[in-house]
Formats: sequence, C-alpha cells, structure tokens
Amino acid sequence: MKKTYIFIASILVFLGCSLDANNPNNLLEEQLDVTAFSPMVNGLEAITVRAYGNILAPYSVASDEMIWIGSRDAWQQLNFGNVDNINNEFVDAAFFFITEARFWADDVIARGEEFSNSNAFSDKNRTDLARAYWYGATTYMVIADMFDDFVIGSRKTEAAPPVGPGNMGSLYDTAISYLNKAIALNAGLTAELKATKARAEFSKVLWSKTNPVNTASPLVGSSSAATLAAEALSVLGDEFSVNLVTSGSAPETVGGLDIAGEVNDRLEMRLSDTYVISSDLKRPDAVGDGDPATTISMLDPIDNIPDPALYKNVVNFTAPGLYPQYPIVSGREMHLIIAENALATGDNATFTSHINKLRALDGLTPYSGQVDAKDLLHHSRRVNLFLQGRRISDHYRFASPSEYWISTSPAITSPGTFLPITISEIQSNPNIN
Repeated sequence: MKKTYIFIASILVFLGCSLDANNPNNLLEEQLDVTAFSPMVNGLEAITVRAYGNILAPYSVASDEMIWIGSRDAWQQLNFGNVDNINNEFVDAAFFFITEARFWADDVIARGEEFSNSNAFSDKNRTDLARAYWYGATTYMVIADMFDDFVIGSRKTEAAPPVGPGNMGSLYDTAISYLNKAIALNAGLTAELKATKARAEFSKVLWSKTNPVNTASPLVGSSSAATLAAEALSVLGDEFSVNLVTSGSAPETVGGLDIAGEVNDRLEMRLSDTYVISSDLKRPDAVGDGDPATTISMLDPIDNIPDPALYKNVVNFTAPGLYPQYPIVSGREMHLIIAENALATGDNATFTSHINKLRALDGLTPYSGQVDAKDLLHHSRRVNLFLQGRRISDHYRFASPSEYWISTSPAITSPGTFLPITISEIQSNPNIN
C-alpha cells in the first residue's frame, strides 16, 4: 500500500508540471560542425579499441593460440572448432561492438569529409580525419579477416542486406580506399598508413586462399603489398608497431568480454600449451624473468630454443593484465609480407634476406636452407603475429588444424569457415533468412 501511495503521489506531482521546457544544451545532429570533429574521432578510437578487444577473444580461442579452462561452454565450443554457431553468446556479444565500430567509422568519416570543405578545417582536423580513415580501415579489415558474412548498414534503423560470403573480400577494397584517402591528406601519418595498406593488400589475397581453401597453393603473392611494406620499413624501421591502446584511465574502452579480461583476469581461457609453459594450467610461467626458456614451449625450428619472438608477444599481452596494447600492423609483419611474396614468386634470395632480418631482431641463427622455407614462414607467422587475429586463416591454408578442433566441427569438416552473422542481427534484420 505504501508503494502504491508513493506511485500515485508521484503521478499527481508530475501532472502538475509543465512539459514545455527550453533546454539550452539540446543539440541536433544537423547542428554539428567542425568544432565537434576531434571529440567524434576520439570517440571512434575508443569504440574501435573496444570492438577489437572483444572480437579478438572468440576468434583467438577458436584457434590453437588459446584453450578454454573456464565455466562458460560457449567458449569451449569455439575452442572445439564450432565457429559457425549463430547462437554463440560470445560471438553475438562481440558482434554488437564490431557493428557499432563499423557504423561509427563510416559516419565520422562522412562528417569529416563534409567538414573538410569548411574554411575552419584545420591541420589538426586533417590529422583527425586521417585517424578516422585508419580506424575505419582497421575495422573493415578485421571484419573481412574474421567473418564469413556481415551486414554493412546504411543509416541507423535502416536494415541492410548481408554483404554475402562471396563478396566479403570487397571489404578490403573499402579499407584500401579509406587508406588511400588518408595518405592523400598528407597529414603526417603516411608511413603508418602505408604499412596498414600493405596489410590490407596482403589480406585481400590471403582471403582468396581461404575462400575457398587452397592448400595446394597457400602462399600469398602481392607485389603491391610488398612494395608498401618496404616503404614503411624504410621510414619506421624494423621494430615499429602501430597499436590500439587500452588504459585503466578509460575502462569503458575495454568492454565486458575482451580478450585481456577473459584470459588475464577471469581465466575463462588461457594461452595454450602449444605456445607456453603453464605449470598451474592457468597462466604462463615466469613471464617477467626475461628468459623465454621458462615461459615458452614452442621451439625455433633452426636453433631449437624457446622462441624469443613468441616470448615478446606473450609478455606484451600478459604483463599489462587488463590493459594490453593490440598491434594492428608492425615492422615484423612487413618483413613477413615481403618474405612471403618473394617465396610465392620464386625469389628465394629476397625471402631469405627478410626472414633473416626478422630472425636478427631476436638474435637467432640466420636461415640458409636448414628447414623447408614454407615451414619456416609458417612458424615465423605463428610467433611474430601471435594473438593478432591471423591464426585461423593460416590453420586453413597451411593444412595445420588446431589440436583442439573436434572431428565433427565445421573447422574440420568445412575448412574456410569463419564467424557468422549472429542471432541478434538475424532476429532484428528482415533481410536475413
């Protein structure tokens, strides 16, 4: 009765109030101008970070890089290779974030292009627009790398049809077009943008190797990617890394199911025995002692020692706990792109040169034919691109399935299967059957 009385009294007070209020803080979208652009781009950065960390979790546990140890069966199903389940709760949760990042990137870029016609558009705005293009390109690449199909909506409540599995490679074209526009701005980020474009050009050819899977000819030949990679290396050096950065000062950029939280904090998954030593079957051993031998189980195929490149990536991911940095493109990847293009085109000298530049970064013995070149390339990608969203494609094209995939899983029975459009989008979009 008391609750009823309070409710009725509240209604009476409410009815006695006027709803005709003048809010000086009311701002319509149509009123946005160039002064709002920097905050918009900063917001885009934040949701791009959140989207990437959250989609990287289901992608990585579906590979051999991580193993499920927690209580949530949907993680285990991904670990088993059941990657195409539209009802998987963790892929579905990440789908919201990656869709948001894609939409906001396109929207911010469109507004930035409009603002660029203003006399008030400054050099800082130009740099911000280049950043927006980069975030958009990154999101489009990640979607094409990780999904079998996707919906690229037009505006807010307008339901768009799926891209279609056969058209997902076109998302790399969108990424490349954004990067071309960013480079044309000459806003001071040219080398980083060229490095990202090298990844996009390479990834587009790689996509064709898994759609359908081509194990007979798995190597990616892309002279345009190799040229861009060399240009980036000449400016940025061998050890550069362009990262998405998380921070405890901005916890909302992390999201609820990001890879760092699930692995380094909640222990739903851990890094797998294929890569690390984990005596307690929870966390890698001795990540802070500087010695790969106490942490790393995967051996370099030539020196037969725990791989130091892998050790660096394990430390970079685990030591920061909840707030690691996520590499999107790096100098190491540039060497891998050049080396693979050379191997694909029969240029063994260039392959050897760039594999050895990569090996020199970790003090490893130069390659001179001790092992099969393709096997060395495969290994080099595993350790240098660890936890960077590349592994499942390499599982498929190199005919190297995860040891955790079960025989009835789509990853085994239908190689080339990636993440699906999930149930939340299916139920809300009339264009999806």
